[in-house]
Parts: sequence; structure tokens; C-alpha cells
Amino acid sequence: FQNKTYDSLAFDRDYKSYFPLAVMKWSGSGWIPVIVHDLQVGDQIRIRNLEIIPADSTMLSEKAFIDYSFVTGESKPVQVKLGDTVYAGGRLVGQPIELSVAKITSQSHLTRLWNNQIFQKPEESHYKKIIDRAARRFTWVVMGVAVVTAVVWYYLDPSQMWLVLTAVLMVACPCALALAAPFTYGNMLRVFGRHGFYLKNADVIERLASVDGVVFDKTGTITHGAADVVFSATMSDEQQSWIKTLTASSTHPLSNLVAGSLRQVSAVPVTGFKERPGKGIEGTFGDVVVKVGSAAFTGFDGPVEDLASKVFVSCNDKVIGYFRIETALRPEIKGLVQRLKEKCLALLSGDHTGDRERMQKLFPSSVELRFDQSPHDKLDYISGLQREGRKLMMIGDGLNDSGALKQSDVGVAVTDDTGVFTPACDGILLGSKLGQLDQFLRLGVSATTILKIAFGISFFYNIIALSFAVSGHLTPLVAAILMPISSVSVVGFSTIAVNWVAKRTLTNPV
Repeated sequence: FQNKTYDSLAFDRDYKSYFPLAVMKWSGSGWIPVIVHDLQVGDQIRIRNLEIIPADSTMLSEKAFIDYSFVTGESKPVQVKLGDTVYAGGRLVGQPIELSVAKITSQSHLTRLWNNQIFQKPEESHYKKIIDRAARRFTWVVMGVAVVTAVVWYYLDPSQMWLVLTAVLMVACPCALALAAPFTYGNMLRVFGRHGFYLKNADVIERLASVDGVVFDKTGTITHGAADVVFSATMSDEQQSWIKTLTASSTHPLSNLVAGSLRQVSAVPVTGFKERPGKGIEGTFGDVVVKVGSAAFTGFDGPVEDLASKVFVSCNDKVIGYFRIETALRPEIKGLVQRLKEKCLALLSGDHTGDRERMQKLFPSSVELRFDQSPHDKLDYISGLQREGRKLMMIGDGLNDSGALKQSDVGVAVTDDTGVFTPACDGILLGSKLGQLDQFLRLGVSATTILKIAFGISFFYNIIALSFAVSGHLTPLVAAILMPISSVSVVGFSTIAVNWVAKRTLTNPV
């Protein structure tokens, strides 16, 4: 039942679950709907506002803004112009555009990631193989002991042979051995889930215990979806209310961030509202024309670094300042990096290098910082470290992390809402619980230790019980009583040990 519940979290979702089923295609005489997987190279398609682009295409319209946050988690839309390549997974922001399909959906830059052989590997449960192998050998050993015991007692005391043989077969119970792993890992799965860490299955816990290196994605993982929005100058309450009203009228992601950072609301309604894709928005309040957008759109011509993270504001063509937008670091991430120590190996980001300085302050010098990484670059990096013998955990959140998450020994998708998209992974971790990652790693090691002790208890019980049974000091009635007691003892130990270790580990962060 626990596994069926966890299956509902869909750990193996891919792009097919989130791409549109159909798109409008030009047939020569008009626009008709066509299934995205039937698109061919050269087809002309139309994408409407907020629709996801289903295949790598060439821009046929003059210009547009594409929001790739679905792929990278980056909230800043990218401007594309006539002739530019638009990648699958981007979401159009603004007026409809026309595109020419450059690659079919399954062969697009992002979606062909799922053609990699890593996504074709069958899932195997290693601990179940160990249990099956041990139980099979145990059965043959017991049968051998029973035969030898019967032969010996046949010559010592034939009248006691069947009683002794029955006691041997009854007391030698593989149940305790078989129950040790399911109850240990099952209880640990429950503990993880109760603390916001949902693992695909019990086999992940075993791999979790062997992790010796952690690799992070940046946007949406190290940085939070929310952003810090700071205005570069001072503005009056009236100006703030104009900007609030104007940006609240737009669906653009940056407009939403600006609007969310302001509190004043204008009593004067906006008139003449216009949204110019790729430039900005403007509106009139009384006799004041307010513009919010790019430097060129508002009339700013001064030197400012990293214009992509600036939203400029002008009133009657006079620039009054700009909003600086930065994604905020998760507050718990600094402490986590410090506690992971040498296990923290690298940061892989699909973003540009503009955030390098901030990441250098966060991570120690031993951590490798890689920017402008494609989904295939991330997968190859993980694969390269594994060839060196490393056991890796990859922490990511975007569709472009799917290859690296699947390639890693343990792939964990961070999300602030389990109801929204999470890429193919071994576990889903709530964003608010990321700071406990080091504790979860320690719990994985503890679970393996508890399992080994439970195996030891089971073997010790069988050895002691068999020695009494073989020597004739154990009646079948007593053997029948001891058999379930062994199972209960192993199950009880596993349950108590897991809960005690979990309480101790999750209460003491270091």
C-alpha cells in the first residue's frame, strides 16, 4: 500500500506529461489542429500566449519573449527575433507567433534527452536480490541440517527421531530474515515521507547510504522561486501606486515580480494601456505617461551592468530609476553546504555566469562551478565522475536536470509544491526541507546499519535455536512458539531502532 501511494507521485514523468497534445499547423488553406508528435520538419505552426513550444523551431515572426522557466527555473524571459532558434519547452509570453519546425518533437534539443540509454535501464532492487539469495541458501542449509539430524537420531534413539526432526524444521525460520529488510526500509521510507522527503522505493535508501558526493543545480534548487526586487532610487507613494497598477495589468513574469513587491495601489485608473512584447508596458495616469520595461524602451542610455536583470521606469519620458531583480538564495542552503563539507562537489547551472560571484561566496573553493550547462552537459558531467568511482546524488528541479537526475546514483527533485512538475527522479524533496539533506544522508547510512544488525539477530536466533533442536532439547511445541517470536523480535527491533535513530538524527542537525 505504501508503494502504491508513492507511485501516485509519478517519479518517472517526462516531457510527454506536460507538452501540449496538439498545436495549430498551417495546411495551405487554413490553420488546423495537429498532434505534436505528428509534426514534421518544415511545418509552420502558430503558438499563442502562454502556450508551450512543442519542438525546436525557427522564428518566423518579428520578435517575441520566451519564458524558459519550465525548463531551467529561470524567471527572466529570453527575447528572440526573426530567424532565431526557439527551443522546445519554452512558453510564449505575449502576442501569437509563427514558427517553422526545425526538429521533430522527439529529436528536439531538450526532448531527445529521453532517448539516452540511461532512461532505458530497467529498475533493479538490489536488496531484494540479496534477501532472495540468502533465503535460498538458508533453506538448503536447513534441509541439510535436518537430513543429518535425522540420520544421527535414527541411530541414537529412533523413537525421538521424528520429534527432533520436526523441531528442527519448525524452529529454523527464514521469516525473520525475509522481514528484516522490508520492515527496516519500510519504516525508514515512512520517516522520510513524514519529513517531506518522498523516495521512489526502498532500494533508493540502500543507494543513499553509499553516496559520497553531492552535485547541485542552481535555479530553483540553490535559489528560490521568489525574487528580491529592489528599486535603485527613491519614488513617491503616488509613483509607486502608478507602477503597481500598471505592472499588475500585465501577465509578464517580471511585471508580476515588480507588482508583488509594491504595496501602494493607485486611486486613478490606468488609461491607454499598451504592452509591447520585447520592450515593456506603458499607461497613462491623468497627464503622466508611465513606462516600465527595457532601458531602450524607457529612454535610459547610461551604463549599467547586466541589463537583463533590470526593469527601468520612466514618467513622461524621464527615467526615475530601475528595479534590480535577483533570485533569492534559500536561507538554509549556506548551512547545508558547510555541513556537507567535502561531499559537496559541484554546481551545474544552465544560466549565464552573471551569478558566479554570489555562488563563489556561498560555496568553498573546492567546489566546481559550471555555468551555461546544457542538459547533456550535466548528464555527461555526472557520468564522468561515476567513471572515477564516485557515488553521486544530484539535486535539481527543472526538466533540463532529468538526464543528470536519472544518471546519478540518487536523483532528487526539489519542489515547493508536490502538485507541480517534477522531473524523472529517485526522490522528491520539499524545498523547505532542503536544509535537512545531510540528515537524510545520515539516516540512509543508519538504515543500512540497522538492517545488518537485524540480519545478525535473525542468524543468531537460528543458530542458537537449531543447536537446541538438533541436540533434542527442544520439543515441537516449544519450537512452534519460538518461531513467530523470532519474527516479532526482528520486526520490533527494526521499528524501534529506526524511530529512535530518526528522532535522534532529525532533532540534532549536526
